[in-house]
Order: sequence, then structure tokens, then C-alpha cells
Amino acid sequence: MSTRTRTTVTLPDDLLAHARAASGGNVSAYVERALRAQQLRDAAPAIRAWREKAANDTEELADLFGEDVA
Repeated sequence: MSTRTRTTVTLPDDLLAHARAASGGNVSAYVERALRAQQLRDAAPAIRAWREKAANDTEELADLFGEDVA
């Protein structure tokens, strides 16, 4: 299990009310899912750039998959 750190976050009342209602009582898990989803969205441009480069780099693909991809 990963290490957890308690933190304080200030939110608008309406947003907190929604999070409490939608979370089924576990606001921490709800916020964690939201932050993990944002983390993936933040990484998307770098992943997209790598995929575009890798799609044109058959040597790198051959190294990764061990086969002739040309």
C-alpha cells in the first residue's frame, strides 16, 4: 500500500457538497480518483508525442517488440 499524507484543501461550498454526495462518504477516495484522472490528462501530450515519434521510428519499435516492423 502506498504512503498517504493528510492535507487540507479549501473548496467552494457547492463543490464540496457535490463531492460528499457523489463519494458515498469517502471524499478522499473521490478526490484521489479525480487527481489521478487529471494526472493522466496532463501526461497525454507527452504520450501522444512519443507515439507519433515511435510510429515513424521502426528501429525503436523493432527494439521494443523484437521483430521486423518495417
